[in-house]
Amino acid sequence: MYEKVILTFIFVFLLIISYSIFIGTLDIRSYFYQSPTLQPAPCKPDPPLRVYMYDLPPRFNVGMITRRNTSESPVTVRDFPRWPGNWGLKKQHSVEYWMMGSLLHDGDGGEAVRVSDPELADAFFVPFFSSLSFNTHGHTMTDPATEIDRKLQVDLMEFLKKSKYWQRSKGRDHVFPMTHPNAFRFLRNQLNDTIQVVVDFGRYPKGMSNLNKDVVSPYVHVVDSYTDDEPQDPYEIRSTLLFFRGRTFRKDEGIVRAKLMGILSGYSDVHYERSVATGANIKAETHHHLVAFLMPLRVTVFQSL
Repeated sequence: MYEKVILTFIFVFLLIISYSIFIGTLDIRSYFYQSPTLQPAPCKPDPPLRVYMYDLPPRFNVGMITRRNTSESPVTVRDFPRWPGNWGLKKQHSVEYWMMGSLLHDGDGGEAVRVSDPELADAFFVPFFSSLSFNTHGHTMTDPATEIDRKLQVDLMEFLKKSKYWQRSKGRDHVFPMTHPNAFRFLRNQLNDTIQVVVDFGRYPKGMSNLNKDVVSPYVHVVDSYTDDEPQDPYEIRSTLLFFRGRTFRKDEGIVRAKLMGILSGYSDVHYERSVATGANIKAETHHHLVAFLMPLRVTVFQSL
């Protein structure tokens, strides 16, 4: 029963975070404190989900962002760092960062509230940046830095298995954000019963990750949003449709992307372009956004990553 409640919370939680990131460059401090002039919702929502977030040393999370932070004390709302503006594709799998930030910047009116007493918790959030750990320590899967990623996973599981709350549920009420397909790759089979926040199920057996217990989250947008779109009805006045460019052939030979290309590339007013999501192309795409909006009667389609 509680798994359905937790899954509902995470789904709504991710939608809010994704929408907020999509509409602009998100300043996490300003996002979590709404203006007092905003009117409350007319209908009072159900009681928020009570979430206990484990206190982990920064090496498991924000220490990978601020490398100079060698403290063993858990991060607080005062020293929670901003997401680096020049990290390119790493942002794509940064849901773990935004979820942790949301709980740290806990305020009234949210779908979830952080509780300091685990006895009161409905769910347990594990703030380990497993996707960032892979991108930071184990991206090539062969260099010595990969050992750091493995060691973090080993240390984390040793810590959790000593927790009576983990032992009580065998991890079934514990939430792990793991949006990179290679996140937590060394010990992921130890998380079979947990609630995982993923982007797809393509690389794992159904018994490990599936829709019965896990949540599929969207990728976080890497390209800066178009911020000058302020008319009353922006959809009616737009003459350009934009998608981010990327690889056409990827998993399963890019079946969905190839079909999209076949549907759209035959039109004279559609510009369809194959590309690779490099750092240079991400920067160039911001320029394409601006140029495309100035090009009348043209639909510019770039594939998603």
